[in-house]
Amino acid sequence: MASSPYAAAAATIGAAVLSFLLAVGIADAAPAPEAGAATASPSAAYSLQDACKQTAPHYELCMATLSADRSAKSSDTVGLARVAILAVQKNASETATYLSSIYNDESIENKTLQLQQCLEDCSERYEAAVEQLTDATVALDLGAYAEARTLVAASQAEVKLCQRGCRAVPEHRNILTLRNGEVDRLCSIALTITKLIRPSPNNTAE
Repeated sequence: MASSPYAAAAATIGAAVLSFLLAVGIADAAPAPEAGAATASPSAAYSLQDACKQTAPHYELCMATLSADRSAKSSDTVGLARVAILAVQKNASETATYLSSIYNDESIENKTLQLQQCLEDCSERYEAAVEQLTDATVALDLGAYAEARTLVAASQAEVKLCQRGCRAVPEHRNILTLRNGEVDRLCSIALTITKLIRPSPNNTAE
């Protein structure tokens, strides 16, 4: 059946309105950056040395640790934060493996039940810390910088709880204190550098 002039005009107007609504809808549907998901502003870029200066009193450890990764010298602030988090993750993972090995090592003298409990608790805490640091690198890659900071802080809290929980065990000093201190300092470095990341001017939610 032939369409009337009114139907044709309505179809034309309807198409125009639909096109307009689609255009507006696409503009409105463009994903707004969520809190903690902004890209770093160029003005917030730090060099390796400048970033490490912010981590005082851990400057020397920061320089030694981050400069071991060749990519650090040419990285922006986000890249430096990623290198720092990966360094903590590696160290924490090695400590978790070490704790597991000595817990099962029957050759260690004077391994009291109290020390065994300390080693078991710390092993679980380090496993949690490694998982949180892994998630922190993922968050960083996704631009969720606030979440990355939270996860690094959570992993550092696990290390501190390990140290605190074993404080009453005299034998732990020769086994854990140095390792806990190293991971704790590396966490502080990673957390400080991650805090240096600033949102772009279009995102002030963070």
